[in-house]
Amino acid sequence: MPTNGYHPLGMLLCAAVYKVLPSRIPGMHGDAVLTSVLDGLMLWTVRQLLKQVAGDLWVLAFAVLIPFSFLSQLGTEGALSGFFLALIMLHAYAMVRSQSFRTTMLFNLEAALAVLSRLDNIFIIGFVWAAVWIELTRKGERSGRRLQLAMLPIYAVLWGAYLGSNWIYFHTIQPISGLLKSKSAVTHALKDHFPHTALFAMALILVCFTVVALRKRDVFFRVVEVPFFLGVIVHGTYIVLRMSSETRWTWYYTSWILLGAVLLARAGSVVLAPRLWLVTPTAAVLVLLLAGGWVQLSYKRSYLGPSLRPPQSLIDAVSRNIGIHNAFVVDEPGYLAYFTDLKIIPLDGLMGDVAFQHDLATKGVHAVAAKYHVDGFIAPGEPFDEAAAKNYCDQLFLASVELHCEADGPGQWRVISADVYSRVPGALAGRLQLNKDQIVWSEKNVLTVWRITPTVEAR
Repeated sequence: MPTNGYHPLGMLLCAAVYKVLPSRIPGMHGDAVLTSVLDGLMLWTVRQLLKQVAGDLWVLAFAVLIPFSFLSQLGTEGALSGFFLALIMLHAYAMVRSQSFRTTMLFNLEAALAVLSRLDNIFIIGFVWAAVWIELTRKGERSGRRLQLAMLPIYAVLWGAYLGSNWIYFHTIQPISGLLKSKSAVTHALKDHFPHTALFAMALILVCFTVVALRKRDVFFRVVEVPFFLGVIVHGTYIVLRMSSETRWTWYYTSWILLGAVLLARAGSVVLAPRLWLVTPTAAVLVLLLAGGWVQLSYKRSYLGPSLRPPQSLIDAVSRNIGIHNAFVVDEPGYLAYFTDLKIIPLDGLMGDVAFQHDLATKGVHAVAAKYHVDGFIAPGEPFDEAAAKNYCDQLFLASVELHCEADGPGQWRVISADVYSRVPGALAGRLQLNKDQIVWSEKNVLTVWRITPTVEAR
């Protein structure tokens, strides 16, 4: 489906990879290689920066960034975002120390691209730009401020092109995924928003920011750490007040982790300044811990651990031999797209286009299913135990699907129907009956696959 429901630079890079490697699996691996390269460039940039402002304690930042980049962040736009944010830290600091056309252009170009790499970076970029301006004013650098103003067309061209393409192709200037999330019917509860990654990052930021603020309020603190801190606070506030519990995915918080890592190195340089003899053993211990963590998590648990492939019976069940070709999917869309030949339509709409959502709202789910020749429906694996029933039954899943269940023996429940909702505008699109005899494959805690036959009946 045509979509702008992905951060634009990440989307363009994925499209570029698939132009070079048009096959599904090679393209996925190509994207993984590109993500890893971007993570490596980010780490190199952070080291280059922290060698200037934290000395040999830059290794403390790696202790945080490496596990996040190669475990929690996964194959998302976070790698690209982290790389640009690290470059902004580097060149904002360089710019206020020595103004030049090259440094100013790099800073502003990277700032514009950072927002296109992940749109909610706008909070951080706005504060960093203002902090640079204030520092140049404090130093009386009129030429530097003139250079800053001369770079404003960069933002107008790059951001204007993105907004213009949104309007031309999708008739909205807002990214579809953001539009869908902002209209989500999921309860906006504080406890539902932040994953462990965000909570860890915020705790690290608060502690280390306090240490640095008390002992080392230098130019880097004013131009990088303070505006990044303010941007993270505003980002968190925006999530709580505006968005829904769909923000619990860890890669939302690349900027938080990056700031926390930099602050940890800076705080470490303050605390260990009188005890420089501890720097080398500290670095050695961290390297050993990272190496041990890689052996345990990447090699033993993943490479030598149980296969992440789905059961062969599931692959067979959704193959053409069983007659399921196109399916509405409630859960695990990437898992299914990677391991099977099934064509999927994720009903959560995070990557869906406005026209598809409009068809759901006005024509109903049966008409949409008929249009796309949908013959399958896939949801979390049943039968549900009591805990799973509380999580899935009669709960609106990502503001798009509500599963209805009935008791099916002692302590277990099965799905009998699904109400499907459009999200732009929010409306009931109809009900799909999911009878027991329609199930072609099911495994508890994995997935259940129903064969469905779209009808033209009224909603």
